[in-house]
Amino acid sequence: MTIFGETLFTPRLRLRKITADDLPLLVAWSNSEDAHGPYLTPDRLNLETGREKIESGAFWSEKNKTFLIERRDGTPVGLINYWLRSEKRCCAVIKVKITEPDQRGKGFGTEAQKYLILNLFDRLKVEEVEMYTDINNKAQQRCLGKLGFDLVESLTYDDHQVRRLGHLYRLPEARYHHHPVYRYHYE
Repeated sequence: MTIFGETLFTPRLRLRKITADDLPLLVAWSNSEDAHGPYLTPDRLNLETGREKIESGAFWSEKNKTFLIERRDGTPVGLINYWLRSEKRCCAVIKVKITEPDQRGKGFGTEAQKYLILNLFDRLKVEEVEMYTDINNKAQQRCLGKLGFDLVESLTYDDHQVRRLGHLYRLPEARYHHHPVYRYHYE
């Protein structure tokens, strides 16, 4: 992983800060059922709200960051973001969305999550990372297993005012430091 300013480079991807130039793409994705897939609810962003979010720091602040995921050739494939829990600042929560259906199943989500997790533990010094996933999202659950997460509990959660049944997964710092996926990686 290489970090230049507001961009993380992984072997195949670039995770970068969202800019105003990305707004048409974000609006299209946020209003597309295909971009969200069966496990996420579209957030229905418009250009005005998108501009406000960029200007207010809603996409990029000390407590949360939203990255556009691009292949190294510049092809956008999705979004990944994290936020630090307000009640527990040493815990980061990650959400990933591969918005282009033809880019799913290629390991881009796993790669983006892995390198963001490396950054969270090694640079931000968080003590644990959590992720929520829909109870039927078996692909994400397999991914979280590969990344060393443990299932903590099953629960209901809100996804843009849609009540969902899902799982909470957690990766504590001690497991992160001993899990081979984070110790042995090549760029």
